[in-house]
Amino acid sequence: MSSNIEQKLLPQTAINYTAINQTNPLQTPIDSSISWGNHSVSNSSEATTSSYNSKDGYGLINTGLAVSNAAGTTPFTNAPKLGGNNWGADLINAPTAWNNGYTGKGTIVAVLDTGVDYNHQDLKNNIWTNSKEIAGNGIDDDGNSYIDDVQGWNFNDSNNNVLDNNGHGTHVSGTIAAENNGIGVTGIAYDAKIMAVKVLDAQGSGSYASIAKGIYYAVDNGAKIINMSLGGSSSNDTFKSAIDYASKKGVIVVMAAGNEGDSLPSYPARYAYNSGIAVGAVDKNNSFANFSNRSGSKEITYVTAPGVDVYSTVPNNQYANYTGTSMATPHVAGAIALMLSANPNLTETQIRSILTTTSANNTNNPQPTTPTPSPSPGLEMPSFFPPLDSFFPLELLNIVSQLPFPIQSQAQNPNSVPLPPVVVSIGENQIKLRLGDLETPDIKQSNYNSNSVGDIFPQFPLEFYSPLPSNIGDDPDLEDE
Repeated sequence: MSSNIEQKLLPQTAINYTAINQTNPLQTPIDSSISWGNHSVSNSSEATTSSYNSKDGYGLINTGLAVSNAAGTTPFTNAPKLGGNNWGADLINAPTAWNNGYTGKGTIVAVLDTGVDYNHQDLKNNIWTNSKEIAGNGIDDDGNSYIDDVQGWNFNDSNNNVLDNNGHGTHVSGTIAAENNGIGVTGIAYDAKIMAVKVLDAQGSGSYASIAKGIYYAVDNGAKIINMSLGGSSSNDTFKSAIDYASKKGVIVVMAAGNEGDSLPSYPARYAYNSGIAVGAVDKNNSFANFSNRSGSKEITYVTAPGVDVYSTVPNNQYANYTGTSMATPHVAGAIALMLSANPNLTETQIRSILTTTSANNTNNPQPTTPTPSPSPGLEMPSFFPPLDSFFPLELLNIVSQLPFPIQSQAQNPNSVPLPPVVVSIGENQIKLRLGDLETPDIKQSNYNSNSVGDIFPQFPLEFYSPLPSNIGDDPDLEDE
């Protein structure tokens, strides 16, 4: 990549530099479709307050404590652990809420994903249906502009077929609301209803426009929670407006932080500064997953939940273990459904506050330290560029050392004329170098799956956040591409 970037970012008359690519052979890429593969991530410093740090935000959610807070009661007595494939529910303390009668009943959770196998034995009784629509009559009975949307809508293909042709959406749905029926797995909110909103295709890709429409559909048809285990590399005004619409209507959007191991969440999770919740992943020991995008030094509504080897439903009455922030996100969506079953009148602001103040980094009360300054928006690194340490080694403090001619400091030669500083400027969609008043032209990334750069910055597709399943169970044809 270094040769491409050097050749195209700097004209021949500009200052050249040597781009040094660092890799970490111990880090496995989790989602090759939206990551830059192996790249190094520094964990050497973390900005922290008494309840927040730049790695895992507010930390692991505590569902039992959050639900008791939502219900306005004293903290519940912790329930015994279930063990086995329900370790994720144990880790976030969901059984404590169940033991006190809160199971998500009456709450609709929209899953914006690859669809849902609504015939699955562990999901079929927890699927939302549009009671105002008459199936198969070819008429838009409820006047919502979608004909025969009895079980949701497919915005990828513009029809009413919301069946999952990938497996990802069904897996997410099982973590939220798989039935408590003694088989398979038990969802975090096992009495909630799943609204199937298909916005991604069989390969797990979709457009901002389709996903934005899915958000409006979910809000206007009664969902109180929207799970988005998906993400992309860049901001989008249409997408952000849809999330803002949900927030204004009191619907909370729960978003995967991303699997690139970056220092900030990807989009749309990065919108959680203002609305919604970003979710990172931990394993069964509550160790932060190395692939999970971190929270960043600027405080954002970011929590963690189980996202490594999570067992859940996949199509055709099967089950599988998946890994990714995609799997962590529905744990949080389910926890919020339990909170709303305890108090249906909670606002989005109240949900965000309760969830973060009852999470591990707050209740554990670590010693406060001074946070590092928050990066300005112009310095945030979108995931379609490699991390800055892919260009320069972590110990490189001054790019001047990479210049093709010797530079002496004024301390070494008091009579020397100081050279203006060389600045690397990284905007949301561009990168440039500046030496004093001279700077390279704006260069915009044209393809986040390649090393090319061009003049046009197109809309980036959003893709789900999980890698290959680690255990496909009994169905050899189910693979996550």
